Amino acid sequence: MTSAPPDSHPPAAPPSTDVEALRREVATLREESSRLRRMLDTAARIAWSHDVRAGGGEPVAPAWQAFTGQSLEAFGNQGWLTVLHPDDRAGALASWADAVAAKRSFSTRYRVRRADGVYVWMLAKGTPVLGPDGEVQEWVGTCSDIQDQCLREERAAFLARAGELFSSSLDAAATLATLANLSVPAHADWCLVDLLHEDGHFERSQVVTADPAQLPLANTVRGLSPVPRDQPVYPPSVALTTGRSTLVPEVTAPLLEAVAQDANHLATMHQVGMRSLLTVPLMARGHILGALTFILTRSGRHYGDEDLQFAQELANLAALAVDNARLLQGARDAIRLRDEFLSVASHELKTPLTPLSLKLQVLSRAVRAHPDSPLAPVIEAHVETGHRQVRRLTELMNDLLDVSRISAGTFRLQREAMDVAALVREVSARFAPRFALEHCPFTVEAPESVPGCFDRPRLAQVLDHLLDNALKYGAGTPVSLTLTTDGAAARIRVRDGGIGIAPEQRSRLFERYGRAVSERHYGGLGLGLYLTRTIVEAEGGRVSLESRPGEGAEFEVMLPLQQA
Repeated sequence: MTSAPPDSHPPAAPPSTDVEALRREVATLREESSRLRRMLDTAARIAWSHDVRAGGGEPVAPAWQAFTGQSLEAFGNQGWLTVLHPDDRAGALASWADAVAAKRSFSTRYRVRRADGVYVWMLAKGTPVLGPDGEVQEWVGTCSDIQDQCLREERAAFLARAGELFSSSLDAAATLATLANLSVPAHADWCLVDLLHEDGHFERSQVVTADPAQLPLANTVRGLSPVPRDQPVYPPSVALTTGRSTLVPEVTAPLLEAVAQDANHLATMHQVGMRSLLTVPLMARGHILGALTFILTRSGRHYGDEDLQFAQELANLAALAVDNARLLQGARDAIRLRDEFLSVASHELKTPLTPLSLKLQVLSRAVRAHPDSPLAPVIEAHVETGHRQVRRLTELMNDLLDVSRISAGTFRLQREAMDVAALVREVSARFAPRFALEHCPFTVEAPESVPGCFDRPRLAQVLDHLLDNALKYGAGTPVSLTLTTDGAAARIRVRDGGIGIAPEQRSRLFERYGRAVSERHYGGLGLGLYLTRTIVEAEGGRVSLESRPGEGAEFEVMLPLQQA
């Protein structure tokens, strides 16, 4: 029995189990591939590949055509660049070139024009597929729609920048101008800002357009009155009268006819070419201050709820700044009126003091003419008291007038050559009787002569205020006045042993109407040290204070002997 050679038999068929396993594996791979493709279509708007070996490329999915409207033929040979925003093309091409040269992955942002003509931000990512030889065989990647993310980032940065600019200005008109110019063209083709003034009248404050050629039309729009009708439907009128926002995603001709206040208004709105509009109120502390209107005319996009929310946030920032500016202006007006009143009151109060002083002088001479009269000493004492009170009132009126001059910017020094030491002795001699009356030991130390160039009456006023302050708060304690020089400066120190001043109160002492104690226990207007500081600083010097509660106080005035 012979047997056939081994190669004479046909090859054995693979077991049926192996075939079935292979089929199942292929089916699994196909299902996985399909699942990955669906994931790509869901996670990214566009998936793409570029076969380096074939020298061409095309999107993996038809999403590119659907998204951009660009054909596959136009896509090749860097035709994809034509649907990128012109400002982003160079950067996108540079990122691609760098990645190709380095054979590494890349990630970059750019704006892609959708089929409807609107540019949206995309995040493009790509990575090389390397062959066994280490060379790039294929590039694969995705372009993800990140428009919402970029829009949120841009708006957050915009609001931060707007907040900085608004807070840097305390002028309402400047704030509104900044608001309108920031908004165009970043968020609108037109921006209107309408104001509701405190007296109830309306004003179209700002009109800004992105197209310089439309400036004449912008002037026409600005001339339109936002004053509403009895039942307002015009969006700015609605915001100004009710505080309600208006969002119009699509502006239609019937809508324009419905909101127009008259034929001229309707014709102007048609000229503007509104496509989408939103209006939000400017509100602060529950009061309507105005209305902010954004208009789209040129782009294909339309306003939505997120745009309305952003506009309201921006309007809130602007309204707060406008309200603060108005409050500040109101405070300034109140201060101006107060200073005007003080100036007028000072002049009016000084008017009767002059004849009163003259009458007291006449009465004093009459008393001295009859020295033998038993009433002479009593009358003379009363006359002297009257003189003292007239001088005190005159000093207070002069202080108020000085404050008015400082506020008005008319406070001036009249410098002359003088002897500071002689002035110190002269003022001290005038105060000596008052210190004696209050049982205050009073000492004065000064060189023979300290020549300088100062406003003599004003420097005397400084000494008056310092000594009066020491007399008031250091009554019954030793008071010293010392004048020294160190070559370049003269230093005047007034020291008392009175109640002293707490550290937290010192900064207030030199402010207008500043006090460290209750006015119920110590009189005065709180102007003496304010005027002292103003005069000393105008002379190029400075005034300082050293004090502790219960240990008295020492004021030092430094005056440069050589004026700059």
